[in-house]
Amino acid sequence: MKDYIKVGKIVNTHGVKGSLKCLPLTDYMERFDELDYVYTEMDNEKRKIDDVWYRKGLVYLKLENIDDMNTAQSFKDTYISILEDQLRELPEDSYYIFDLIGMEVYSSEGDYIGKITDVYQTGANDVYEVKNNSKSYLIPAVKEFIKEVNLSDKKMIINVIEGLLE
Repeated sequence: MKDYIKVGKIVNTHGVKGSLKCLPLTDYMERFDELDYVYTEMDNEKRKIDDVWYRKGLVYLKLENIDDMNTAQSFKDTYISILEDQLRELPEDSYYIFDLIGMEVYSSEGDYIGKITDVYQTGANDVYEVKNNSKSYLIPAVKEFIKEVNLSDKKMIINVIEGLLE
């Protein structure tokens, strides 16, 4: 499902009528209230969302044509996704994680630092894991360090202060 954007992982079933328990892959969980449909990875089907509710950091979905526990069980450990045109518009200086992964990172002096391999959401601010052949760095995603993000060129420029890359 490479053309789709994963928004949740189905971790279990819920009840006997085919509801799905999902781990959200978004920091705005209520996003599911805004969706009319999702795509299921297991069968690559577009499915209408019949109901959605939230409990203890998880999303519970009732999707069309999944009407019993046995059918729901077959979706366990697969992903639900959306298309790019279903994405929300983000505020300025906010980015989707999938846009950042693979981005090349350079210092403001032009030195290559590495590629972003992961984004950790710590609560206070995100932290970018940047790796090159020999080292791995953790760069806080704050304006003090992030000078420029160019999504079209997949390039980020950071201010390197003493101790940041040690």
